[in-house]
Amino acid sequence: MTTTEARLLNLTDRVPQPSPHDDIDKVRFYDLGMRRSALMAYKRPSDRIMANVRDGMTDLVEVGFNTGLLSLHVAGKLPDLAVSGVEENQNLVDVAEDNLTLAVWANSAGDVEFEMAKLNRLPFPDDSADIVFSFSSLHRWRRPVETLKECARICKPDGVVIIEDMNRHAEEGHITFILQFVKEGGDEFMRSLQAAYTRDEAAELLREAGLADWQVVEEDLGLVISSRPLEPVST
Repeated sequence: MTTTEARLLNLTDRVPQPSPHDDIDKVRFYDLGMRRSALMAYKRPSDRIMANVRDGMTDLVEVGFNTGLLSLHVAGKLPDLAVSGVEENQNLVDVAEDNLTLAVWANSAGDVEFEMAKLNRLPFPDDSADIVFSFSSLHRWRRPVETLKECARICKPDGVVIIEDMNRHAEEGHITFILQFVKEGGDEFMRSLQAAYTRDEAAELLREAGLADWQVVEEDLGLVISSRPLEPVST
């Protein structure tokens, strides 16, 4: 049995992570790993967001911004738009603030603001965001149904919600491919995958939130949930 095969776990049933990111040193280590691979990992989510930007848009919101790298990346591409991020884990907020400080010091373009708040009580008015997005965060949400309702509440009627996360029932080939690259972070990756939802489970969350008309699409390792059908983006 290879090392990669040995890391594969039973992914039949969902196993929530009780306290992910509860150690600031581990969060900094996680952030360092993401910085090294972020351009590859964030390319498709970033391209998907950019494909949905329209003239006249002013505000984007990221729900569960992890260490803030995707918000910073998107804001750099859209310097005339405000990007606001919300996270409910203090360690992730602290590291994201460090990343924001570094971006400001480096004169990076973009209007970014990070805020700590409960994801099931987003601190934004109704119909205030043009694009609400989230990446690799859904599996950590404490109250996913309520947070989905909040995403719908703050999104403008002509806006779009885009939520991407891992698919626990992704094909094994996609999982082993990722394990070849994450190396020392493989165990953490597998625990996160165990906490992720399947397509059917995500559809059930949407149904419970009263959002049964939203879309859930399987894509390689992940799921893409959206408030309306999206055009595919290239890999």
